Amino acid sequence: MRFALTCLIVTLLASPALAFEGSLEARLLSEQGLAARIHARYAKNGDVRMDIRANDAEGLPVLTTTIMPAKGDTYYSVLYGDRTIVEIPYSALAASSQQVKGSGESANLEIQKLGPEVVSGVQTRHIRVLDKDNQTTIDLWLTQKYPADLWTRAFRGRNLGLEMSDDERTKAMRKYGVKPGFSMKMRVLQAGGVPVVFLVDKIERGSVPPETFALPEGFSRVQGPIEP
Repeated sequence: MRFALTCLIVTLLASPALAFEGSLEARLLSEQGLAARIHARYAKNGDVRMDIRANDAEGLPVLTTTIMPAKGDTYYSVLYGDRTIVEIPYSALAASSQQVKGSGESANLEIQKLGPEVVSGVQTRHIRVLDKDNQTTIDLWLTQKYPADLWTRAFRGRNLGLEMSDDERTKAMRKYGVKPGFSMKMRVLQAGGVPVVFLVDKIERGSVPPETFALPEGFSRVQGPIEP
């Protein structure tokens, strides 16, 4: 499941000046149970740090950290086992974000509004999106309590394994009369695949120390791929 996380690609939508400051804790769940724990922290200036705890192929715990500065053309993947920092250009992510099928204005969707539900103590609207072009079913539990782009910022430049980009899907939902919001829970089922669920456990607003977004010392630096 680690490889699925490392190829999640979307575009950063938030303006750093208006950025949410605080933290998000969530889980990635599969049919086998807990696949990973996600801890994202957001700086007021737009910097983001995301820690993912998962298990490797041998079942041993692995921590991977991604630090995404709001300024500059590079983000960083910290590999603790190798004591290595991989520098990756945002341009590679921008190229990947264009590799999507369909457009939000011409998407062939069916939208089902399934009513209110409480997720992790937060009132949400349960929406089911049937993407007929890409044979994907996406269940979203949306709230206006938090900024709609928190997932987008945490997975800057990544998509959630979907063919249509995050911003195009938002356009499509608006076209079908669904007010966008933050997803407290998201369930994705692609044709021939198994369902994957992102579940938010907690979101807290508050100041985050600047050193949270500093790169660790004593690690070697390597250049990541130019192409995604």
